[in-house]
Amino acid sequence: MLKLGHKYEDSPVLIKKQVEDWIQKGPSNDLVKQTDKFGYYIARQLKKTDRKQQTGNNNEDIYRDEIVTTSQIRQIFGKLKSIEAKGFDSPEQRTEFMMLKPLIAYAAGRHNKTGLEKLKERVCWGIDAVLEGHSEQEPQRFKNFCRLFEAILAYHKAHGGS
Repeated sequence: MLKLGHKYEDSPVLIKKQVEDWIQKGPSNDLVKQTDKFGYYIARQLKKTDRKQQTGNNNEDIYRDEIVTTSQIRQIFGKLKSIEAKGFDSPEQRTEFMMLKPLIAYAAGRHNKTGLEKLKERVCWGIDAVLEGHSEQEPQRFKNFCRLFEAILAYHKAHGGS
């Protein structure tokens, strides 16, 4: 397994509390700015990182893009929009929403990129924040989650995400 040694791996951009605040209260100007920085981080800042890969008995330097591509997250976004269109008020759609966690975990594991791992963290924090708390407020938290995901994707694309 590859060890991620990226210097931006522990970036303070869009931290868990900020994701939870967005889900609970909706966006604020500061949170939108943090989302912009995160979009830049996963689209541009992780470009061509230097990592060590264990190959047999040798270590070799490899250069690999750690950025997120639009196609890598399109499936998650499509699934989220489908849930939103059908409405979040049924148990089936709530289950589909929870299943976004393994879907993005699969994408992160398959591509083994820092950017996808960091996106997965934020998505999972957001899903947890939607599902925790009073159930009567869950539909609003779900809407806030959708807006957060849309903002991340919009800023990812705005910063040259491919």
